[in-house]
Amino acid sequence: MKRIFFCIIFLCLCSFIFAVDFGAVLGGNAEMENAGDETVVQAKATIAPWLSLPLGNADLFLSLGASAEYIENWVFVPELLRLEITFMPISTLLVRAGRIPWQDVSRFTAKGSFDGVDLELDLGKFRIGASALYTGLLYQNTAEINYTESDPADYGAEFDIADFSNTYFAPRRFLASLYAEFPSLVAGRGDLSVGLLAQFDLTDAEEAFHTQYLLLRYTHVYKRLDLAAAAAMEIENTEDRGFKPAYAFVLEGGWQVQAPLFIKDRLSLAVMFASGEGPGTAAFFPIIREAQGLALKPCFSGVMVIRANYEARILSTLSAELGARYFLRNDSITVSSPYEEYDLEDDSYFMGAEINAAVYWAPFSDLTFSLAGGLFLPQTGKAFASGAPIIWSVNAGAIFSF
Repeated sequence: MKRIFFCIIFLCLCSFIFAVDFGAVLGGNAEMENAGDETVVQAKATIAPWLSLPLGNADLFLSLGASAEYIENWVFVPELLRLEITFMPISTLLVRAGRIPWQDVSRFTAKGSFDGVDLELDLGKFRIGASALYTGLLYQNTAEINYTESDPADYGAEFDIADFSNTYFAPRRFLASLYAEFPSLVAGRGDLSVGLLAQFDLTDAEEAFHTQYLLLRYTHVYKRLDLAAAAAMEIENTEDRGFKPAYAFVLEGGWQVQAPLFIKDRLSLAVMFASGEGPGTAAFFPIIREAQGLALKPCFSGVMVIRANYEARILSTLSAELGARYFLRNDSITVSSPYEEYDLEDDSYFMGAEINAAVYWAPFSDLTFSLAGGLFLPQTGKAFASGAPIIWSVNAGAIFSF
């Protein structure tokens, strides 16, 4: 009887071990950038072990991270990258809970990792979903949660383990979202998504900053042409200024060029606009701070960006990008100058052009190298003083997974 018992235990352990899928990702990148007389070097190396485990009618995915970051000094940063439990209590309902990847339907207002729960109900011709998410336990440097005047003054300071609570965590926000997706809405090719999103400021500041959004996104693919349009209508809610509207939109079109020599390539054009401060509008407030350029890096607030990009897969292991952007600001206060010695002039909204390029090489399926750089040319606009020098940035990275 004991032998039978131990055999059963052994077989259960073996089935558990063989059901577990695990591995790790090693990544590193180094960036050098300059704005005026100052050159800044940053570097980061990360190891991220992960495991995937089936749990009956549920699945668990866990990923931890340990990083060494360098800005002015080397610091060690631990991080819970992902802890996601996925299960389907009924055949049409998908539930995700834990630290999960999530993005709103506009794809420029809120995206990244969040703590919370996301429910999605598939009703055949359309899907509806609801999410409740929190940001205050994320690591601030990877979460990139947008900050306000009510956030602590040392937000964005270099992580100091001796001052863990003040230098590690992202600004405290609670997000609630309802959304619906209508795939193949137009001629079997056009997809429409609609969402509502509310952001609640949970800081202890006297002046809390709350926002609400109506979000839309439509995509359409026809032969070699793809089109995308996304918009966000925001209501800013503060005790000082009351309710004030803001808005943002993105229009993008792409064309599969089909160049000779079996090169797979795509040419795209895009216009991105986010409202600024005005008599009747507020500056659009994205919940995440996402840089809109490689060299010039304004947040998507109070700016307009006109972008052209060409992507080509030259070989099965080698691809490249070449792009250009032109930046305009939509008010005189939202976008600040990256130079210490050169302020933005108040009488011009034309900031200037940026050119950028990138190369990606994947000699093996689990090993990728990248090199990207950008040049911002302030003399192609009028917002900077005539003596403002070129801003440049170069980034090199590598990712190895096993």
